[in-house]
Amino acid sequence: MTVIVEDTRDNRPAPVFTGRIRWVAALLVTVGAALQVAEFLLEPGSDTTASRVAWWVAHPDRIEWSKAAGLLAVPFLLGQVYVTVTIARRHSRRIATAAAVCLTAAMTGLAAIQGAELAALFATRAGHQDAAIAILDSSEPTVPGVLLLVMFLGGALIGTVLINIALWRSPYAPRLVVIFGVTFVVLDIVLQQGVAGHLAALAAGLVLAWAIVTGYVRTPRQRERVRAH
Repeated sequence: MTVIVEDTRDNRPAPVFTGRIRWVAALLVTVGAALQVAEFLLEPGSDTTASRVAWWVAHPDRIEWSKAAGLLAVPFLLGQVYVTVTIARRHSRRIATAAAVCLTAAMTGLAAIQGAELAALFATRAGHQDAAIAILDSSEPTVPGVLLLVMFLGGALIGTVLINIALWRSPYAPRLVVIFGVTFVVLDIVLQQGVAGHLAALAAGLVLAWAIVTGYVRTPRQRERVRAH
C-alpha cells in the first residue's frame, strides 16, 4: 500500500492585490469604518429628535466634527465596497455583483442622509431649531423619502449579507472577517447599537487589511491519498 501526500500549498492562487496597491486597498477597508466609529462616539444617541437638536446646540464643536467624520466616511466606504467586491468576485461572481449593486445603493442613500442632516445642522446654527427638527423628523411619507429608506436600509442589509456570503467562500478573506461582518449586521442594523456595530465593522476591516497586506490565501489542508497495490 502506498500513501501519497498531496501538498496543496504549491497550488496557492496569487493574491488579488500585490505591490504598493495592496496598501491602498488596506487603507480603503479600514478608514471608512474608523470614521464612522468617530462619528458615533462624538454624538451620543438621543431618545427624540428634539433632544438631539438640543444636544447640537449645547455641543457645537463636537457635532461639527461628528458630521465631518460621517461625511468623509462615504467615499472611503465606497472604496471599501470596491475592494471587497474585487476580492469576492473571483469565487462568487454573481453574489458579489449583486452585493455591489445593493451596497452602492446603500452608500448613495447614506450620502443623501448625510446631506439632510447637514441641512438640519445649518438650520440649527442659524437659530431655526424648529426647522431642523422638521427636516430630521418628517412624519409624512413621500415617494423620495420611501425610496431613500429602501436604498439605504434595504441596500445595506441585503448588500452586507451578500458580501459576507461571498467573502466566506473566498480564500482571500479570513473567516474572522465574516464573523465580525455578521456581528455588525446584528448590532447596528437589528439592535441599533451604533458604536458597537461600527466597532465590529472596523474589526472586520482591520482583519481584511492584514490579509491584503500579507497576501493571505486560505488553502485546503494537506490531503492523504491511499492507493492499494
